[in-house]
Amino acid sequence: MRSKIDQSKYRVRDVLAVDLPFFMSEEDAIERAKEKVPKRYHDQTWILNSQIMEGALGVPSDSVEAVIVVLDKNGNLISQVHGRVTSARMSEITDALQSLATD
Repeated sequence: MRSKIDQSKYRVRDVLAVDLPFFMSEEDAIERAKEKVPKRYHDQTWILNSQIMEGALGVPSDSVEAVIVVLDKNGNLISQVHGRVTSARMSEITDALQSLATD
């Protein structure tokens, strides 16, 4: 997906919301996540042990699907897509980004 978005115009961030079991520390979760996230994206990935962002964006906390959101420069929600990234869902995202460019 990143290759389809002009990152000089838009910030692309990954947020991993982690529901930690009581016996796992946040540091352990971050270390495990870093094993899965390519090193070149470590500075663009946020790992949260919190439901605040999920609540603010209306994402069910028990969702196992990815959620892609597009926010404008003021933090307003422009688009939200749930599930596996498909051509149709990618078109929704790029359309939302293009609508920001005309504002």
